[in-house]
Amino acid sequence: MSTVPDHGLKELVPVFGPEALGVGAHGSFYAGLERLGSSGDLKARLLLSALSHFAAKGYDGVQVKEVAEEAGVSKPTLYYHFGSKEGLFRQLCLVALAGMAVRIQAMVEPFLAVPIEDPKEREAACLKLSRDYLDMLLESQEFTGFILRSIAVPSPDSSFRDLMPLVERGLSPLGLFMDHVFHTGLDRARKEVLLFTSLVGSLVEEKLRDPQYQITDEEVQWVTRRWLHGVQS
Repeated sequence: MSTVPDHGLKELVPVFGPEALGVGAHGSFYAGLERLGSSGDLKARLLLSALSHFAAKGYDGVQVKEVAEEAGVSKPTLYYHFGSKEGLFRQLCLVALAGMAVRIQAMVEPFLAVPIEDPKEREAACLKLSRDYLDMLLESQEFTGFILRSIAVPSPDSSFRDLMPLVERGLSPLGLFMDHVFHTGLDRARKEVLLFTSLVGSLVEEKLRDPQYQITDEEVQWVTRRWLHGVQS
């Protein structure tokens, strides 16, 4: 359970946008932060350090001092750039979510450009989407494991609820895919997005519990076909 103080709605602007991170159809926010950090950007180094600490210890278990020390800066430097531990966590979320939104849009756009009516084409499109979405989640398992859950499934007293619309906005292209391929209508498409992301996310959960676990293509196919059965019934 989070005990993050609620200081009201924060300005939801990431310190690094997708363009600065080089996020596109294949680039990840994590790789972008690494590139910026290795070139000397202090904010990028702090966000990378924060990612590993928050994922390993949870929000309440992290000390600002240890994040700053791992990034090679002082506590005042961290406070100068992010204001507080809450500000640091929020910026990490904003940067990651902005990058993920661009990636998901890029996954979906090729499918929206053409009609997909044949059942075999539908299944092939859904399998491709599942694999691409899964690959994106696995690129930064630390973010997917702790931080994304903290936003997408907040506790009743969470102060991260104001970030939930960003999660929904980032996932919205998946809803366009559902409507385009299955003609669900956007209201039902939103529900199907939740089911789809939950099923694919279950594979990531297995990987997080056991880092040696290898997700097989057969498992991806099973999860996708299970979802397909539901959306088509």
